[in-house]
Amino acid sequence: MPATSITVRVPATSANLGAGFDCLGLALDLFASITVTFSSAEQPPTDDVGEKMVLTAVRQAYVRMGREMPGVSARYNVAIPLGRGLGASAVARVAGVLAANEYEGRPMDEEGLLTLSSELEGHGDNACPALFGGMQVCVAEGERYLRAPCRYPKDIAMAILIPDHSMPTKEARKALPDTYSKADAIHNTGRAALFVAAMGAGRVDLLDAATDDRIHQHQRSSIFPPMFEVFEAAKKAGAHAAWLSGAGSSIAAICPEDHARAAAAAMLETLSGHGMTGRSLVTHIASEGATVSKIELVDE
Repeated sequence: MPATSITVRVPATSANLGAGFDCLGLALDLFASITVTFSSAEQPPTDDVGEKMVLTAVRQAYVRMGREMPGVSARYNVAIPLGRGLGASAVARVAGVLAANEYEGRPMDEEGLLTLSSELEGHGDNACPALFGGMQVCVAEGERYLRAPCRYPKDIAMAILIPDHSMPTKEARKALPDTYSKADAIHNTGRAALFVAAMGAGRVDLLDAATDDRIHQHQRSSIFPPMFEVFEAAKKAGAHAAWLSGAGSSIAAICPEDHARAAAAAMLETLSGHGMTGRSLVTHIASEGATVSKIELVDE
């Protein structure tokens, strides 16, 4: 009996967006294709970290659907590196959940897909834009996740710095305190709201102030010392604002189209000045989220 392979196309993401810790994120026009194969035969285990995350997501989807899982394998061969703050784990989990749901005839609706993907991630700031594209606000509400898409200027570019060293999310979270002052909470709440409003109104002149964070970036700079110098280099080269993407180590800068390459080059030069290596690129906010791009029967 032929097996069924389902290929899911999922965008990378940038989360937090400065002050919007664990609630703001946007999709990047950097897409991964992940193939999940469903078979009547039991599949051998894998040692690949990305494939393991995909398969864990598939298993949890079957638990949520209350159905027996067939034999499953995954091919996770993507250019989005793990531990760099570009949503690679969300890409894997969204792909697994979406593929399982597609194979079973779509018993989960959009809310169900978002809730499970976000639960697997621990928060929805990466999972939500990976699923739906664009810029999203996503918050937990009891046992479900609520989301609202945001408007954003269409004539902007994203300069991305991807250092070669990783900052695993668990390690980056250890740098954060258990409590914050009232002043810091008010500061970040206002600036997260300002970011959403400024993007919707096209007020790019407000984005630098709107990304001024007190909750996670200063704390995480202790494990990535060049962070704020990289921010300043991007802005001096013409970027509107820059932030630590997710838990890092990547840095995202939002730019006018004609300054994006200069900002990307300036960030990389600053990183190199600290004896660190990496790469930079220019992309855009992706309006499209995860989609099933191909379904085919294959010989086992």
